[in-house]
Amino acid sequence: MTTRLILFDIDGTLIRTGGAGVRAFARVAERLYGIRDGTRGIRFHGRTDGSIVQEFLQAHGLPDSDAERRHFLDAYVFLLDDELHRQPGELCPGIAGLMGTLPEISQPPVLGLLTGNIRLGAGLKLAAHGLAASFVLGAFGDDHLDRNALARIALERGSRHLGRPLSGEEVVVVGDTRADVECARAIGARCLAVATGGETLQELLEHSPAEAAESLEGWGWDRLMNAGRPAPRAVDWEDLYQARDTRWDHGEAAPALQDFLSAWPGEWPRQGTVVVPGCGRGHDARAWALAGFDVLGLDLAPTAVAEARSMTTGAPAHLRFLQGDFLKDPPVAPVDWLFEHTLFCAISPEHRDAYVRSAAGWVRPGGHLLAVHYLQPADAGGPPYGVTVDEVLRRFGADFELVRHGSSRSFASRAGRERLFLWRRRIS
Repeated sequence: MTTRLILFDIDGTLIRTGGAGVRAFARVAERLYGIRDGTRGIRFHGRTDGSIVQEFLQAHGLPDSDAERRHFLDAYVFLLDDELHRQPGELCPGIAGLMGTLPEISQPPVLGLLTGNIRLGAGLKLAAHGLAASFVLGAFGDDHLDRNALARIALERGSRHLGRPLSGEEVVVVGDTRADVECARAIGARCLAVATGGETLQELLEHSPAEAAESLEGWGWDRLMNAGRPAPRAVDWEDLYQARDTRWDHGEAAPALQDFLSAWPGEWPRQGTVVVPGCGRGHDARAWALAGFDVLGLDLAPTAVAEARSMTTGAPAHLRFLQGDFLKDPPVAPVDWLFEHTLFCAISPEHRDAYVRSAAGWVRPGGHLLAVHYLQPADAGGPPYGVTVDEVLRRFGADFELVRHGSSRSFASRAGRERLFLWRRRIS
């Protein structure tokens, strides 16, 4: 389905004002109410201006009414204008290039705003950077106090502009906070979360956006319109191994696995059987074997299996490698542990149900699945394909009970994107 509407947040997504809004709020607090540092401790990111004023009024025992909030915000826009004239801030990375190519698109999407700024404040911030004319509609902080309600208002206004009802699947929300992810979810839209403002990439990934990126640097409109949509393509893993095009291979076991084995949880015996699907050259399988486990490494590519065997000279005898298809071949025998490092993300989304069924078939009831997942890669075309925390919890929750999950140590090129999940196979 074609993307017809793209809704942008402003602060931290399109522009960085260098705190102009926060300073303007503080000046209003002092000028109208004589309260210095009146906004200290108030969180601004991802909120509506009205809700921020409401928190300020309540925190200082002042009347909290529509009229009082309007009084505050009327003063705010004048002081915001003054702050922006002193220091307008800067465009976020990638925005200048993106907006500069908009006239070149034959059928551009409708661009709108989904922002907690009140309408006048939004206009001042955008005008300071020549962006105001790029947007034809929006939902603003003076439309409603709640951000999710603003998403519904923006969708309604987009439908009215296009002359027909829009579905959430036709909408992309671009923002820099978890609130933007929730806004998109409220209307069934896809969210592209960018780490250019209030939260880091790792923090954004915790909230399962459809796609996430450090910034919009290098992004074009076609890519933006298809954000969060997988585009599966055939991959011949054997060809890649023969060509030695194995950029995912870092020559050692996954850092998260090294840490897990070195700090082995005391509630489980340090022994048992392990299967490592997608074992590649066997670095993870060898780490398990050296820790005392009976290990089977599986891989689809014959060359990977041959190289794993050749690199295992002198390793423990209780380690073997087989060539096979983890999604299709029946289990050799139930195991105590299944470990995978970023195999799930290499599987096209339409085959992931088969992956879960196979994992459940390999692991004995009461056994464990330990998985390191690569969350939401920038290359949504895959592999790697997009993976979110929500998807992992949803897909595996029927057959496995979650023991724990959390961020893990990774190779430098994957820092902030990997997450370790530990599951126990359900008994019944």
